[in-house]
Amino acid sequence: MKYFVIESILKNPDIINDNIMKDHINYTQKAISENLILISGLKSDMNGSIFIMKSNSINDIENYLNNEPFKKYNIQDYKITEFSPHYFNSSNKWFINENKEEQ
Repeated sequence: MKYFVIESILKNPDIINDNIMKDHINYTQKAISENLILISGLKSDMNGSIFIMKSNSINDIENYLNNEPFKKYNIQDYKITEFSPHYFNSSNKWFINENKEEQ
């Protein structure tokens, strides 16, 4: 298995409408449900996102991204970086949803 950090860069955010956004959310959620995406989130400057994916090849990642609704509508581009994980934090508290109170 190979691991990738993907940075999306918004090019044409003004053409995003409700239907395109719904398609984008559904496409991303499907990849999360299939365990292809570990984490995804908006960059603080709101000009794109960062996410981590796994796949057998970069070709699979490129195919996924080329079929992503924001790419298909020429709304964003991607920078793909493959990396090899060496260290892992086994804590289940590393990713905490800051919008919910901790119990």
